[in-house]
Amino acid sequence: MARDLKQNRFPNAVWRPAKDGFAAFGRRARKAGLCRRGATAVEFGIIFPLFLVMTLGLMEMGRAMWIKASMQYATERTTRYYMVNNTKTTTELVTYADAELDAVGVTYAVTFTATLDTSTDPDTMTVTGSYLFQAITSFIPFPDVTLSAQSSVRKNS
Repeated sequence: MARDLKQNRFPNAVWRPAKDGFAAFGRRARKAGLCRRGATAVEFGIIFPLFLVMTLGLMEMGRAMWIKASMQYATERTTRYYMVNNTKTTTELVTYADAELDAVGVTYAVTFTATLDTSTDPDTMTVTGSYLFQAITSFIPFPDVTLSAQSSVRKNS
């Protein structure tokens, strides 16, 4: 009887129970032979490798920036040390830069050089550091990059 009432209210419409759009799409897909089973696994297989490369790339980039910032910190601290102790030799300054780098927790083999330029008045001390950055992840080919840091200061008289 309820069915007759609905048909009378809308005489041109055929009565069907209420259905959401996804269920209707699933029925149409099954009728057309388009099964959605396993679609999530396929999507995961496409997206996961991209997500993994992006995540590992972010980690490597962060590690490179940390090493670069630590090298810059060590070179600046060494040149400031030279401003106060301008009788120190370049060997002592390189040792000081290594100690400053160890103090911030960087244990990588950074090469520091200290150069005293006597052609300027007053003399200029330049401390540079360089490091060949290699990615930890070997199965993703990240390029090797040379990181460098430099700081210069005039000699106090």
